[in-house]
Amino acid sequence: MGVDVGGTKMLLLAEGQELTDQVIRRVETGAGTTPGDLEKAVEEFLADHQLVPTALGVAVPGLVESGQVRVSDVLPQLAGWDGLRGHAVPSVLVNDIRGALAQETSALSESASVAVVLCGTAVGSAYLSEGRVIRGARGWAGEVGSLPMTTPQGVRRLDELAGGGALVRAAGMPPGLIHAALAEGDRRVQTVVNAAGEAFGLALASLVNVLNPDVVRVAGGTLGYLGYWDAALRAAQAHALPELWDTCTVARIEKSEQVVARGAIRLATAMADGQAWIGQYL
Repeated sequence: MGVDVGGTKMLLLAEGQELTDQVIRRVETGAGTTPGDLEKAVEEFLADHQLVPTALGVAVPGLVESGQVRVSDVLPQLAGWDGLRGHAVPSVLVNDIRGALAQETSALSESASVAVVLCGTAVGSAYLSEGRVIRGARGWAGEVGSLPMTTPQGVRRLDELAGGGALVRAAGMPPGLIHAALAEGDRRVQTVVNAAGEAFGLALASLVNVLNPDVVRVAGGTLGYLGYWDAALRAAQAHALPELWDTCTVARIEKSEQVVARGAIRLATAMADGQAWIGQYL
């Protein structure tokens, strides 16, 4: 079973040989969501579907160190949480984008260099260099959402310019109304979305220029706003070094809604099997 905890929703996913189909549930989350809320949602999901997990993977937005959430900007109540401990099965707690990285690299060469970037409520990333996860001094590498960017209003973080939460604030309306306004050709809203997409594209260009990856895989609900992804791609290609851009495949992740939860499942299953490679992801 995999759990993808996000800033606005949580996806619970169960799959396995004994299930004919995936079992999926979506639960709303928010800044006030607590560990108890998450644990209750998981227990109800298991009980309602009479599921007995063999491994549990939980992915969260934030800094995870030694199996504990140190800080989460979008879900601040999770600070100090050490995951689902009430089950007698192997379990892992991992940063959400590291979970996506584990899933997206499963079919790639062991020597691949990969950047995975998710743009939801906020922006985050994770990297693999020649088959090894780039962790940083404390395992926190990948906080691209904190990338400082110069604007007419001063220095802002990427999250404040390109993330879904920032986009909603800039547009002054909830996501559903933004989609409707875009469909109706609202120029003001389209300008807001294009600006956010361009900021995201500049971050992609920076990653390509600094990391020189073979592959960049991108996902996240914010990419669903009309024009956002096109603006991001234009900006990324315009500002990346041509030689580096031409040797890199930049694409959106297929079945992106499930990529984090499935990555959490892959890591938890590998832990249950005693595979050593998962250590670099945790």
